Amino acid sequence: MTKDYRVIDSAKGRTESYLRLVCFRSPELKKEISLWKWFVLTIVEMVVGTELLESFLTTGSVSPYKTLIKEDSTEYGNELHLTLHIPAGLITNLLRNKIIELLYYKHFLHYLILVPVGEPCVNDESKTIDCSRTRFRARKNIFYQFISLRRVYDLFWLVFNITIDLLVFLATTDIQFALLSALTIEAIRRLLRL
Repeated sequence: MTKDYRVIDSAKGRTESYLRLVCFRSPELKKEISLWKWFVLTIVEMVVGTELLESFLTTGSVSPYKTLIKEDSTEYGNELHLTLHIPAGLITNLLRNKIIELLYYKHFLHYLILVPVGEPCVNDESKTIDCSRTRFRARKNIFYQFISLRRVYDLFWLVFNITIDLLVFLATTDIQFALLSALTIEAIRRLLRL
């Protein structure tokens, strides 16, 4: 005879929307970054976000060489300059400067995934934040966010694909063209990873 106990967990979990987290600036960031720049960085994030998350996971893995392991290696990933957190590729190389801003504003200041080792040099006169001498490392204790962030990226591509398919179908009233557009967009999404 089965007991069929109900399983409960009263601990507070994260329940707010990651879609909101990705798309909207926090009140603190509204002073740091304009709405237009946030929009551009969010579009760039939709294109390269998954690869950045994979890069954090890779640099967050523990080194097999004991001489390279630091005391806090269980809490943080490798210390790297922002540009070294960006995987090499055709699109990532073209968007490298925007991706550096994406890493700084969204992954460091907004998502709190990255932690700096040292302070970036802020120059108010030239309106630059120079991270050339600052390394950043990923906080492993919030890697759980990556699943939800990846879901937001997938949702973006799904909505984008359906929107284009509907527009093509409404313009041509031909289901074959709509299917062809769906395949084309999926091919483009996969080619962006090269």
